[in-house]
Amino acid sequence: MDFYERLSMRGVLWTRLHDLHGNAFQTFFHDLMTLCVPGFVDVRTHGNLGDLASDGLDLHDGKLYACYAPETVDAAATIQKFKSDLAGAIKKRSGQFTTFVFVHNDVRGVHPEISAALAEARAAHPYLSFEVMGMRHFRDLLGKQDSQDVETLLKSPLPMQHAVSVGLQEMEELLADLASTRVTDASAPDIEKVSSHKLRYSELTDLSQAELRDGLRHSKLISNYYEQRIDITERDDVAARFHAEYLAAVNDGLDAEDVLLRLREFLAGNRLPSAPSYRAQTAVLAYFFESCDIFENAPPGWEPGVPVIAS
Repeated sequence: MDFYERLSMRGVLWTRLHDLHGNAFQTFFHDLMTLCVPGFVDVRTHGNLGDLASDGLDLHDGKLYACYAPETVDAAATIQKFKSDLAGAIKKRSGQFTTFVFVHNDVRGVHPEISAALAEARAAHPYLSFEVMGMRHFRDLLGKQDSQDVETLLKSPLPMQHAVSVGLQEMEELLADLASTRVTDASAPDIEKVSSHKLRYSELTDLSQAELRDGLRHSKLISNYYEQRIDITERDDVAARFHAEYLAAVNDGLDAEDVLLRLREFLAGNRLPSAPSYRAQTAVLAYFFESCDIFENAPPGWEPGVPVIAS
């Protein structure tokens, strides 16, 4: 796929994963890995044998995959499933793998308690490596494939970025939804001028940076929307809610990409967006990114590749 195809594929994948749970997610994972990884063996259940504690094996890299995709994410249940799958794999497939990969469908990233369970497992089994696989890994694998194969897998055409128009109509619904619930005890952060290096400082991937940069073209539309509102505090209330959600995501230990995904879900929930709606979501996120309500500004003197020396 080319750059614009990869960029537009992110929204289609994000939407698709919201609908995939249980066996449906496992089937999707098998199809994705069979397409993208030549050495992958999709292990399916068979009679009394079951799947022998594996949802897939990569014969080239010695990886064993275990899927868990509940409809409602629960950290305790996920940790229990992880430990059960690991114990079963060690018992039934000893010597067949060197890396245990826990595959999940949570577009927000794994819960910090799950990352702690992974660290404990690594300490208990020093001869094994452990990995987590989720939306960003699927995205990176699919980005290397032919667009027609990806469209078949995702069961949706890829909306080319240059063919998707975004108007205020799509953004108004999102902004109205955000304003419908006020948080009286949240205070807006101090407004500061956005640094020219903020995108680079954010540690987002190049694709995410490009997506936000494109969304910034629509910031004037959103500014005009708020200028015409009767309630002059509406914009600040929405900004405070975004900032509070951003801080909560950071405090949960999520990396930059997962923080952005969590903010997108905070903005749009589990709705299935059309291509213009997805672009509208990105425009709203870019607007609050530019106003420094989400993500940290680059500190004075910071430049890409040059560390800041504390005085």
